[in-house]
Amino acid sequence: MSGPHDLVTYLLGAWDLSACGDLLLQGVIFAQTAHYFALYHSDLLALQMFVLGLLLLTTLKSMQMIAILWIQNVTNFIDIRAASMMFTTNWLQQINLAFGAFIAFYIQIFMCQRLWTLSKNVYIVLLMMTMFTFSLIAAFVGVSLTFNERAVVRSTWVSLYFRVVFGGDLLLCASTAYALLQHSRHVLPHTAGMLNAILKLTIQSAMPGALCAMITLITSQLGGPSRGATPATMLTIISSNLLPKLYALSAMWTLNSRHRILLSSRSTGHNTSSNEGQSGGRRTGGPSGSRAVELGDFSKVNHIKVRTQVDTTQHTDSHSTPFSTRDHDHKAQEIEDTDAGSRKSS
Repeated sequence: MSGPHDLVTYLLGAWDLSACGDLLLQGVIFAQTAHYFALYHSDLLALQMFVLGLLLLTTLKSMQMIAILWIQNVTNFIDIRAASMMFTTNWLQQINLAFGAFIAFYIQIFMCQRLWTLSKNVYIVLLMMTMFTFSLIAAFVGVSLTFNERAVVRSTWVSLYFRVVFGGDLLLCASTAYALLQHSRHVLPHTAGMLNAILKLTIQSAMPGALCAMITLITSQLGGPSRGATPATMLTIISSNLLPKLYALSAMWTLNSRHRILLSSRSTGHNTSSNEGQSGGRRTGGPSGSRAVELGDFSKVNHIKVRTQVDTTQHTDSHSTPFSTRDHDHKAQEIEDTDAGSRKSS
């Protein structure tokens, strides 16, 4: 058993810091959501509903953290033992793992949909969905065991949840990066530059969540119910509470970066307005453009036109000059007509 000092420092203090970090990240999510609807108000309705659903879930998560903070520091102000046992006596803390897992699963579905649009590989997408679905089930099983006060079995399922989530995150990031690299080999140079920028964004946005999941996995193995409140317990509580918000930030960061990537591509001179008009270009805020860049529909980025110039060499016979001259003039007129028609069509 841990003493009062350890309980206050590593357990109650961990929940206080988790609530502070959660509210800080929620403020960033509010700003990102406002930024999204200001720039991409003409996005696909499904994408807008996803953003609204994410905003609702993360807001409810912050409200849950505020309620936990109030009960812990106000209701149980003079009873340290009762405050430290909220994990087994208060339903707000008991459902915390399942609620965070549901938010993560909500975002992972979106990421898997993007991976499917990029790769069209049914096997890898099915594998990812199976892993994330299993992680969600493991989290719900762990919560149900919390209500039944079976701490030892519960710790096994919680550990399994963090392992599957961490492995799934790495596999998802690697699969998305591989699909983007494959696309960049078969497109125009300026489109390849845009895909490389999206690849860099994918790695950068996935890194915070992957690192947080790794920290949670490691610290959850170091601590445990039998060891009491330790620094590892503190890190586990903080990282597990911040993990859903980091996933949300990753999704919103990816969505809001489309405008910057397009502007950067145009500023280099590879994606001018004249080229867009000739190649079926798109507007920054339009639904087709947003879907093309973010969700992987790269067939809409630019239609590739191949122009072939044919040089014709004609040999004439000196003994048949009248006929060859007339035929040459007739063929030259046909070539001029064909060239004028091709320029008018293009």
